[in-house]
Amino acid sequence: MVHLTEICSKYMPFYLRRPETRSVYFRRQAIFRLTGTFYGRNRNVWRCAVNKWLKRMVYLKEFRQRQGVHLKDLYAQRLLAAIEEHDLRMEHFMSILIRSKIELDIETLSLLATYEPRTFKSLVDLARTVLHENDDSIYKNSFQPSPNVFTREMIKDTD
Repeated sequence: MVHLTEICSKYMPFYLRRPETRSVYFRRQAIFRLTGTFYGRNRNVWRCAVNKWLKRMVYLKEFRQRQGVHLKDLYAQRLLAAIEEHDLRMEHFMSILIRSKIELDIETLSLLATYEPRTFKSLVDLARTVLHENDDSIYKNSFQPSPNVFTREMIKDTD
């Protein structure tokens, strides 16, 4: 296992440095092993290799920070496409799920829409039924509720 503090000890403050136990040759070989896949002088010239390796660590850190944002955008885009395929709007669908106390986040809904379309369609049917039950709904005359969906209000009406 490579300890970054040992490799970068030259660039660290003196109070974080470990005492030098290895020779310069072995310290440099550790960096050259890390930069072995680089192109040109960046893999076998000490100063270029160290600078390029430190820059790569910065890029990897920035990539890890941006990765979550990109995945959230991807999930939202997939969910929006799946909801529009069923002729609903995202705002209405999400608000109905919240009102129905279905606690699924955008990532889970996106994965359901992608890999389990029948389950997602049942959620859309539930949303349509709840929209149809509301008197102030703009979708009241647009479509009829699914006959396979039962909500709490339907059960209350039969009592």
